[in-house]
Amino acid sequence: MKNPLSKTAKTCCYISLFAMATSLTACDKPINDANEAKKEQANGHVKTAANQDEYQRIVVMSPDVANIVISLGAIDKIVGKDAMNKHPKLNHVPEVGTHRNISPESIISVNPDLVLGSHMVQPQTIYNRLEGLGLKAVNVAPKADIEVFAQSIETIGNLVGKPEEGKKLSTQWLEGMQPREQTKTRYLLSYDGRFVSGKNTVADDLIKRAGGINAASSVEGLKPLSREGWLDANPDVVIIADHNKAIVGSQKQFASRPEIANSPAAKNDKVIFWPVRDFMVFGLYSPNIVDKLHKLAHE
Repeated sequence: MKNPLSKTAKTCCYISLFAMATSLTACDKPINDANEAKKEQANGHVKTAANQDEYQRIVVMSPDVANIVISLGAIDKIVGKDAMNKHPKLNHVPEVGTHRNISPESIISVNPDLVLGSHMVQPQTIYNRLEGLGLKAVNVAPKADIEVFAQSIETIGNLVGKPEEGKKLSTQWLEGMQPREQTKTRYLLSYDGRFVSGKNTVADDLIKRAGGINAASSVEGLKPLSREGWLDANPDVVIIADHNKAIVGSQKQFASRPEIANSPAAKNDKVIFWPVRDFMVFGLYSPNIVDKLHKLAHE
């Protein structure tokens, strides 16, 4: 079941999967201490409603960030979005490229005073490049982590002049992510029927909070699982990214594979297709995903 990957190959693979399915500071006054400046930027403690000078023209480079801005009631400030963002409330907003390969030129064209994104945005150097061009660019969630995502909600709230709303939404989100009752259900979450979410992934965290067991815990990160690995996993539930259904085949076709046919998932029709964002990245919807996973154990 060993599938050794070099660090470079693993990184390229990770970026590729998400593609298919993640200076100058514009402040009111100069900050002398560079480290303090970075800290202030990370926490969004610049231009808040307290001084009535919050940002007015915002580009949201990734859908996770866009959803937060919308939920905080600041949709009127959005002047640019990721081309893959299909939120109906943003149909009128100009596209500035895709979050997996975005350039400064398209962002500058909409004349923003603030650019927001997360770890989903590629290349990650875009933040420094925009800062170098005199734009405030904030990576509100540098990594896929529950505490980091919760903090990003507050950071965005400060930046869009909605600090109290940000704190409230962050608290509600964390409450929704509290662990459910243990079920011992074995889940295997896969990108394409080959690559699976092992330890220390978003899916791993969601499974644990849903009271289940990650059947792919024998691997670290997002990696391909051998046929023997699938047999050993013996999952009760298999969830695959729905946009890969054309590759994987139907539920029945996948369930008939030798490495999965004798598993409880195949025998009990628990091979399911979900949108990849549901289990690959954290979002405001994540508490609902935890609930859905938990309910699958009782169906």
